[in-house]
Parts: sequence; structure tokens; C-alpha cells
Amino acid sequence: MGLGYLQLAAARRPGVEFPRPSLPERERMKELRCIVFTDREVVSAITERRRKLNDAFPDGDVTSLEYTVNRGVSARLSVTLNGAANDVTIPEQELQAALVGYCMSRNVPLPVVADKALYVIKGRATLMITMNFKKPARLVVLGVE
Repeated sequence: MGLGYLQLAAARRPGVEFPRPSLPERERMKELRCIVFTDREVVSAITERRRKLNDAFPDGDVTSLEYTVNRGVSARLSVTLNGAANDVTIPEQELQAALVGYCMSRNVPLPVVADKALYVIKGRATLMITMNFKKPARLVVLGVE
């Protein structure tokens, strides 16, 4: 049901409004965004968040980053100083908060009212953002190349 020529002309005048039919939930537009992060970006996001919250983070160089997928995604960083390695485990909630904060600090627009979920896709941390879904998107296959 479109607007006719006269309706369009009238709609341009102030004070003239036409009712918009509400769409049922199944017909509303849905949005899915995936933001894939490099390892360097993940490490930067974690260290920036820890620094901002004054949380302890070991001194040294981050020599490795590994993800564990088990009822969520966690990250393990190996930090080496003078040949001694120290492992730091980052739980999913902290990792997701760090990545969202990283996006915000770099002016990457993120919708406030949206479901955000963390996945590992092809070895990369991926923030999946869904809008107007009843449930967050579910990843069916994790591929590795």
C-alpha cells in the first residue's frame, strides 16, 4: 500500500501526518553485524581496559594469545619478561567489554539496544551484534582454514 501523489504532496505540509501501519515482529527489518578483530587489537583492547580500570596486568611483552571456546569464549595471554612467562586468563565478559570499549574509543558506531555476543571465527575474536532478533544470532559452523 503506497502513498499516492496527493498524499505525498499533502505529507510535505506541516501538520499533515498519515498513520504508519505497524509491522508484525516477523516482518521488521533485522540487522546483523560482525566485527572481526586482529590479535593486536584484542591485546590493545584488554590492556587499555585494564589500565582504565586500574586492574593489574603483568609487565612484559605479550608473546601469545589463545582462545578457549567452552560455554563462552575466554582468552589466554602469555606475557614474557626477562625470559619468564606469565599467563593471564581473560573471561568472556571482560573480553567482550574490552572489545566494546575498544570500538567506542575509536568511534566505531555500536547500537546500545542490541544483543552482543562473542565468537571465534577462523581463529579471530568476532563481536556479533544483532538487532530486532528475539534471540542473538547463533553461529552454526566454526570454520578453520
